Amino acid sequence: MNFSQIKFSCQPAVRLVWAGIFAWQLFAPITKAVATTSAAEICPTQSSLPKRSFETEKYKAYICLGDNQNRLGYFVRVTKGDNSKITVPLTRQSGETYIAQNGEINYVISPYEMVIQKRGKTVLRARIDRAIAADGTSLASHCPQGQHIFQEAVTKSFIVYICGNEKPGSYVVIARIGNGKTTLPLSISSDNSISQNKNYMALEGNTRYTLNRDVLKISQGNRVIFKEKVLRWQ
Repeated sequence: MNFSQIKFSCQPAVRLVWAGIFAWQLFAPITKAVATTSAAEICPTQSSLPKRSFETEKYKAYICLGDNQNRLGYFVRVTKGDNSKITVPLTRQSGETYIAQNGEINYVISPYEMVIQKRGKTVLRARIDRAIAADGTSLASHCPQGQHIFQEAVTKSFIVYICGNEKPGSYVVIARIGNGKTTLPLSISSDNSISQNKNYMALEGNTRYTLNRDVLKISQGNRVIFKEKVLRWQ
């Protein structure tokens, strides 16, 4: 698909889609990093303090302030079970997405997910349960206030959450790099007990967003302007 030849209206959610696609395609580790260890403190030096804290089911992770050795800062991951720790210098930041590299292993963390890749292949992806800034404020929420996640879908460029109270009611799409976010009311929901048969649709003007187990698709009228395979469905 030649993106430069595509013409469409400039709804905010559509602009988010293309920003997310380009940001993910531009992601490439640019600096070789060296893993470090520290016996007592979270960050590698006393002057390098945590400015972001994340928590998944099995890990705690931190973004530490930079120092003279690495101005961007550090990614620190601690395993909850045994408190083992790795510390890797950051190589790139895009919004609230932080990227670190240790040889052939890449670490990508945002308020929504932690991803570990080896030689370009994802070996671990975990949903972020909590993301906190240094002042204690929450960095992000998956769903609108008072709602919870019914369905989560991950494509190459995006995370999509279907949220609601007693039943699905909101369609939330987040760019995996940069974390641009838009929320739309859910127009159609086929949410039966069989996970593979669930289908969701949201509308913004003449733009239609559809999601099922296999694909995330965006259409304008009868024309599909974006289509991406669902890599993870839970």
